[in-house]
Amino acid sequence: MVVDLPQLGKVRGKRQFGIYGDEFFSFEGLPFAKPPIDELRFKAPQVCDGWGWDQELDARKERDIPVQVDQRTSCVIGSEDCLYLNVYTKHFDRTKPSLPVMVFIYGGAFRSGGASRFNYGPDYLMSKDIVYVVFNYRVCSLGFLSLPNNDLNIAGDAGLQDQVLALRWIKQHIEHFNGDANNITLFGQSAGAASVHFMMCMPEAKDLFHKAIMMSGSMLCPWTQSPGKDVLFCQLAVQAGYEGPMTQEDILKFLHCVSAEKLVQHDFFNFSHKCFGFIHPFVPSMEERPLLELMREAWSVQVPLLLGGTSFEGLVSYPLCKSSNGYIMDLLKQEPTLVLPYELYKTLSPEERECRAATIVETHYGPRSIDKNNVSQVLDLFSYKLFWHGLHRVVRSRLVHAQAPTYLYRFDFDSPTHNFMRIKLCGDDIKRGVCHADDLGYIFHKQNVKKLSRNSPEYCTIQRMVSILTTFASTGDPNCEETGSEAWTPLTPKLPYRVLNIGQDLELKTQCERQGLEVWNQLYDSDKALYGG
Repeated sequence: MVVDLPQLGKVRGKRQFGIYGDEFFSFEGLPFAKPPIDELRFKAPQVCDGWGWDQELDARKERDIPVQVDQRTSCVIGSEDCLYLNVYTKHFDRTKPSLPVMVFIYGGAFRSGGASRFNYGPDYLMSKDIVYVVFNYRVCSLGFLSLPNNDLNIAGDAGLQDQVLALRWIKQHIEHFNGDANNITLFGQSAGAASVHFMMCMPEAKDLFHKAIMMSGSMLCPWTQSPGKDVLFCQLAVQAGYEGPMTQEDILKFLHCVSAEKLVQHDFFNFSHKCFGFIHPFVPSMEERPLLELMREAWSVQVPLLLGGTSFEGLVSYPLCKSSNGYIMDLLKQEPTLVLPYELYKTLSPEERECRAATIVETHYGPRSIDKNNVSQVLDLFSYKLFWHGLHRVVRSRLVHAQAPTYLYRFDFDSPTHNFMRIKLCGDDIKRGVCHADDLGYIFHKQNVKKLSRNSPEYCTIQRMVSILTTFASTGDPNCEETGSEAWTPLTPKLPYRVLNIGQDLELKTQCERQGLEVWNQLYDSDKALYGG
């Protein structure tokens, strides 16, 4: 299958069939920017020139993911030449309307991830009439290094600018893959969801998409922040072997020349940082304006939003709680004020810190004290601190400022065999609970995952998730046959916790986390401090 892209050239894809026999067409490894190498390292991406009107690009194979440390092996993988995207389209039947477009941004704490079929295969989504696109963006220091000197033009947002340029490419060219350029939904999970939120607030991304889905992340989650970011470039250079003058210009010259491998192998955060929810030092830097202000003035107030998370997000922190013989729990017991959001910890008086921290500890522990035998309570606390409260603050802001509907879901389907993230992180220690990223296995086919029985609850959940997401992408309303006869209505100021709970059955109910979220809300002195009200 060959598609002609004006101003770029021809691309050759291939016809394929998904694991359940659904036909589709794939075009992989399409460049949307020049390779960000040499002098373009750390900088905003530049538009791809194309490969010539008389040339044909072979798009039948994926390209490398961005340079990163493999979390399983601790080896460095990927390539700096990584700014490529994959397009999967259901059909090219021009007698029918163009297809809704779904563009996915992967997560990985802004330090890992990639547009790979290994994790984000199109098979399940291609059961529906859509176009699915997934693209690479630079991660870790290669995507988010910042230098204070504005004249050096290293703003700390190169990875976000990669995303903007990919969206522009999609907006310009997706019609040639039978996609509707006026019906694009941007969706992402974890750091990908935070990226969606950043795009909703960045003027450069205005009108490049028309609906948004945020899964288990927002830019208000603490792991989108990094303390001491103004000196990170020095730490990075010294760890990579720099011994020259400590000027920004000289350090930048060194960082341009050092191997990419040395730029992603580091660990600058200690356990105290991780108590606050800081996971990785190199994260997006926005212009020096408060995030709540950006949300209030966002161009996306007219964009319908579907957002939510999993019922036990905090399970993702289990390896952290077990590391170093459970040191992080000893630390929280010694310094319980570390449970507070960092923005409050650094501004409250010592007395106020202790008082408000005691409220949080009591909420998650009750009469028990923090200790290594109560790991579930720490994980529950992290569910709120790292994910759910950030999402709830977005809800509260949207209910005041947005003019488009906001829908809330809670993924609560617990499977002994198909909740891959919990199985990977918790093993036999914890065999119940729906972990952060467990929902991805019901949206994307993961390589080596076998065909399920069509009568299995796991297969049923895949059908539900795919139908909900693709229906929302098509219409801006997630109600579909799979959600049942009771209307899933948008959130309102009177019903900010009305959620579709996606478990063994679907149930519209008050969010189970309501009581805990209201305690976290009370940590803030005003609505303005909580959500920019």
